Parts: sequence; structure tokens; C-alpha cells
Amino acid sequence: MKEFVSRSLNPKNFARGILIFILCTIIGLYLSFLRSDTANIGVVLRSMDGRFLLLAALFMFCDWLSGGARLYIFVRKMSPHVTFLHGLRANLATICIGGITPFQTGGLGHLYIFNRAGVPFSGTVTTGVISFIGTLTFLMLSTGYVVQRAPDFLPKAITLVSQYSLLMFALTLSVFLILLIKPETILLPLTRIQLPERRGFRLAANLLDRLILTLENVIGEHKAFTRMFVTEHKLVCLLSFVFTMGIYMSRFVGGYVVVRALGGDAPFWHVIAVQVIISFVTIFAPSPGASGISEFLIAILMKPLLVSGGIAGATGLYALITRFFTTYCGVAVGGIVLMSQLTKDLRHRKENEEIEE
Repeated sequence: MKEFVSRSLNPKNFARGILIFILCTIIGLYLSFLRSDTANIGVVLRSMDGRFLLLAALFMFCDWLSGGARLYIFVRKMSPHVTFLHGLRANLATICIGGITPFQTGGLGHLYIFNRAGVPFSGTVTTGVISFIGTLTFLMLSTGYVVQRAPDFLPKAITLVSQYSLLMFALTLSVFLILLIKPETILLPLTRIQLPERRGFRLAANLLDRLILTLENVIGEHKAFTRMFVTEHKLVCLLSFVFTMGIYMSRFVGGYVVVRALGGDAPFWHVIAVQVIISFVTIFAPSPGASGISEFLIAILMKPLLVSGGIAGATGLYALITRFFTTYCGVAVGGIVLMSQLTKDLRHRKENEEIEE
């Protein structure tokens, strides 16, 4: 498993993911600016309030710190030598990997960073599973509330999509609860595979046996860590949910702050409702980091609020600035963290190879 994580995070895959992320982002921003009244964009730029931009940056740092704290409170119970800085670096790596992989599958980021810090691999898996369950639960509850209230400014199609997404979230949450409570169920399909006992299948059979053995070891340790947190550290699990709320509330309120930075005056709770829907609908978007999809969706949902708030020409600019604080900066800083760690690992590997020779 550790080797799989290391191979997945090679510089070639990293560069490919960044390129696709940039291309999708450019397309999304182009579409969002098409929906803007670009004739007034100069007026909007001149009236921007730098103080609110600084406040938006502060909320971005709160997002990062909350994410780092959420990981750290679990990991320190397994490896006391780990510092909060490791948790922050792991969170930034997760943001980066989530930004350059389809469906925002950023879990490899914290697996890699924590593994290099000496944290048990199975323990980082447990951390990721519990944290993601908290994310799904918070987004389901907040989106369910917004959909129930169904603000008039939201298109009916969006509320229908959100209701469908609620079903998908419920299914995903069920899967992760199974992974938390009965993780051995994922072995059932593998143990049922019967390969022919012929020469051409021996290699595949050996690989399958090794995979099953590795998964059995990881699952056994994962169950032990899960039992430890659920029975001995319930407060840690509760605190994890609080930090999850901190992550998303920082993003939601940051979205409102950007409206104020652009000189708009949209209702606070209406902006929060839109941010909730966007986060909910795009969390499983197929493009890397929901790039392209998020920018366009932000433009569609925020345009009525920006028009009523007196900044009709700021739709595309709002999408750009919001994504800058919620995604682009995190991907960039997380990329620096990952590349520095990858470079260090490659250097150590070469040194070891030279010593062996």
C-alpha cells in the first residue's frame, strides 16, 4: 500500500494533474466571464475594498488551520512525536491532491505526508475515513436545511440536483460507515475471485494473494484504531466534527466577504446558502478539484445576488476571487509541500542506491 501511494505521487502524474486542472479552470472562468456584464468590470475593480480581501485571506488561513487541526488531533494519539505542522502540511497536501485529481480524491496527500513522518499507514486511513464521514454529515445536514427552505433566488433545477445529490451522499456515507465499522467486507469480492491454475495466471494469482494479505493487515490495524477512537477518544471524534464545521464555515463566510470586497450588499444568509449548495454539488465533481464546474456554477448561482447587490459586472470576477481563496492558493501551497517532500525522498533514494553500489 505504501509503495502504491509513493508511485501514484510521482512528478509525472503530478504535472499532468496540474495541467488538466489549469485547463479546466481557464474554461470555467471563460464561461463565468461570459455571464458577466464586462462593460462594468472596470468600475467594480476600481471600487474594490482591500480590507475585505485581507479578511477573505484570513478566512482562507482559518480553513487551512481547521483542516490541519482536524487531522492532527487524530494522529497525535497514534504518534505523539508528530507536531501540528505535520498536520498542516498534510492538510495542504490533501487540498493539492484533491485539486489535481478527479472527484477531489485528496486522501493520498495526507497518507503520504504522515507516512513520511512515521505515522502508521492504517492509522492515517482511519483518520481519513472518520474525517470524511464528518464532512459528508455536515454537508448533508447544511444542504438539507437549505433545500428545505428553498430560497426563491435559487433555480429549481439546482434544488432538484441537490435532492439527487443528497441521495448520493447518503449512499456514500453508508459505504464509509461500512468501511469504518465492517471494513473486512471489501475483501469479499477479492476472496471470491478464482483464477485458473495455469502458468499464465500464476503471476496474477500471486499478486492477488499479496493484495489480500496486505489488505488484511491494514484492515486489522484499522479496526484496532477505529475501536480506540470510538471507545477511548470520543471527544476527539466530536472535536473533529467541530473542525469540519470550521473548514466549511470559513469558506462560506469567506464567500460573503468577497461580495463585500467587490462593493456588493447581498443578504448574508442568501450568500451562505449559495456557498452551501456549491460545496455540496461539486464535492464529487468529475473534473480535478471541480475545476471548470465550480467556476461556472458560482457564476450561475451568484449572479442574481450580485445583480441585486449592485455589482452586476462582477460575476466572473467573483468566481475568480472566491476560487482563488478556496482552491487555487491551497493547490499552489500544497504543491510546494508535496514537491519538496518528493524531491527529498528522491534525493534520499539516490543516496541509498549509491551506498549500495
